[in-house]
Amino acid sequence: MKYDVIVTGGGPSGHFSARLLAEQGFRVSVLEEHPKVGEPVQCAGLISPRTLRLSEVNEEIVINRLTGTRIFSPLGSRLDIITGKVHALAVDRAAFDRGLANQAQNAGAEIRTGIKVTGFEPIGGGVRVYGEEKGKALSLTTRLLVGADGVNSRVAKRAGLINESPRAVMYAADVELKRTDRNLVDVFIGQNLAPGWFGWVIPLDNKICRVGTGVAFSRPGHSPRYYFQNLVERYPELFKDMKIIRYTGGTVPMGLMQKICADRVMLVGDAACQTKPVSGGGIYLALRGAQTCTRVAAEALWEDNLSEKVLSRYQLLWEEEFAEEINCSLSHRESYLKFSDQDIDQLIRFLNKPYWQNIICKYGDIDYTSVLARPLFHAGPWMRKFMKVGLGVVGYGNTIRKGLMGVLS
Repeated sequence: MKYDVIVTGGGPSGHFSARLLAEQGFRVSVLEEHPKVGEPVQCAGLISPRTLRLSEVNEEIVINRLTGTRIFSPLGSRLDIITGKVHALAVDRAAFDRGLANQAQNAGAEIRTGIKVTGFEPIGGGVRVYGEEKGKALSLTTRLLVGADGVNSRVAKRAGLINESPRAVMYAADVELKRTDRNLVDVFIGQNLAPGWFGWVIPLDNKICRVGTGVAFSRPGHSPRYYFQNLVERYPELFKDMKIIRYTGGTVPMGLMQKICADRVMLVGDAACQTKPVSGGGIYLALRGAQTCTRVAAEALWEDNLSEKVLSRYQLLWEEEFAEEINCSLSHRESYLKFSDQDIDQLIRFLNKPYWQNIICKYGDIDYTSVLARPLFHAGPWMRKFMKVGLGVVGYGNTIRKGLMGVLS
């Protein structure tokens, strides 16, 4: 085999996996479809400080540090959560991906751009990967194939690893928009404003922001762009004189896949549905997924046994660490889907009190949303009524414990 590992997809999970395997002496090649790493941007570029530490990418990619949020209800109420602590970082997402690619390359991995992987087939002792480069056919051999090629993964489909999880579609843009409160993220919720998801404004400085909406299900005749325009028109005082610089967007899978590996094939990142169901963020889980994936992959490569039976330990370890967290988030999401706009507005007004603001500031974590679940669940009879709409509490103890361990790590 020419390579020990071929990674398809040059996003965070792909490059991080390549780096971790190359550091252990394996021959690794990353095949990225687009001509430039990190482009086009398909992400809001909001990560936690924990994620930046885990990636070890230079802090120069940080554009803005966010210390709070304002949550707008569909009926006019607002919940302000403002602290002196940095909870999230707005980063140059393309530069972040390039930083991970440079790390992988420095570790010895080969990075190849402009290569579209079209398929693969098993051969004696490995896998033959087929692709196209500048219109010419390409064929490479590898002992192991890692699919990090996103939510519509060709590797997953060819391997029979079907993702039937629900998805949200994002329509967003980088815009010129004046802000006086550059350290606050705005979140907009409402079943008619962003069905099943939310809208957002992420300031980069006092003049540039990232604005977008996510839609888990559209009303008949309404496209994702419709909801973006509706958000802007709904809040004219916030979006006055806004000018579009460029449009971005993407698709977010939510949930757990039944299988994320097969003989000589492993999935990671969005291809493995390693995202947060509440926020849609995927970089932290993608990096943690890459750690688990490469740990199992390295052992299998050393033993020269890349059967599904051996590689399936990856799925066991992944679910042991994150299944409860993801299922807890899915329960919250299912609960939210049953809220009316009136329910949402009542909830926002209920939480907009110093006591609950302090609770949210203390336990809120964009990587581990379950940490906040228990204190909110004990918010009195009225809150329990709302939290029980489609939201079970079985297993919350372990979920909270694991979440707290993640917060402290």
